[in-house]
This record gives sequence, structure tokens and C-alpha cells, in this order.
Amino acid sequence: MRWWHQAYYTRAEVNTVTSAKGDKMSTREEYIQMLKEARSRIPVLVTSGERFVPPRAVIAIEGRQTHIVNFKEIATALNRDPKMIARFLSKELGSPYFLTEGDRKLVLSRRIDPKQVENRLDKFIKMYVICSHCGRPDTTIVKVKKAWILRCQACGAETPIPKL
Repeated sequence: MRWWHQAYYTRAEVNTVTSAKGDKMSTREEYIQMLKEARSRIPVLVTSGERFVPPRAVIAIEGRQTHIVNFKEIATALNRDPKMIARFLSKELGSPYFLTEGDRKLVLSRRIDPKQVENRLDKFIKMYVICSHCGRPDTTIVKVKKAWILRCQACGAETPIPKL
């Protein structure tokens, strides 16, 4: 046998690795074992693939006013101050507002198409609730000096957002 043939290994030798315990294990088996260990350490919330679905707005039009009946539920689900959401909707829809029944119901002072209200709520959620990096709704709004920052509790990202 020539000297350059001595450097070659058989296929069986290449596919086996000696673990720290001293027993031989194939690289595929070791990879699968490491993958199982890593997956067991991931929190259930992250692996569930659960998507954030905010409650749909229950909208009633009474005369020349538009009422969002379940406004308090929406604000609670989004983890935002009801007055902040009301201010955003008022600016976006060009209508004065007032909150009734202890912030449970939002009344916009003109007749607005329910589809428009839902679109503006979705816009609010994209801008002020959902993290732009990881897409999770676990965020808080923090004021740093004069800037507002959306801080994600899931990934730690900080994104500047427009002031209301």
C-alpha cells in the first residue's frame, strides 16, 4: 500500500464519532439527539405557532354616530390605553370622539363605514402593537426623552414609532 492511501478512512469510520462518554455514535444520531434537546428547551408559546387574533369590533350605527360597543375588550386584548386607540381612530377617520360607560364604548361623532373602522384598527395594530422584527404582539410603548419606542418583550427589539 502506498503512503497516500493511508490518509483515507473507510466510510464507516467517517460516519462515526466518539462522544464525550466514549461510546461511538453516528453523526446523524448525534444530530437528532441534539435537535431533540434543543426543541425541548424552547417554550411552548413559541413552538405552538399561535397567531395573534384581536377581537373584531362590534360596530353599531345610531343616527349620525358610530358606536364601537366592545371597545374596552379591544383595548384590553391589545394591552393599550383606550384613550390612545381612540385618539388614533379619531385622527385617522377625521371624526371627534368620546368614551362612554367608563371607557367601555367609543362613540365617533359621524357615520363611518364599519369596514373603514376595522381597516384603521388593523393599521393601529400593525403600527403600535405588533413587533416589526419578530411579529409578536408582546410589546410595550416606552417614552424615551421625546421619542416613543415600541419595545418587544419577546425578542427585545426597540422600534421608534410616530407620536400620537
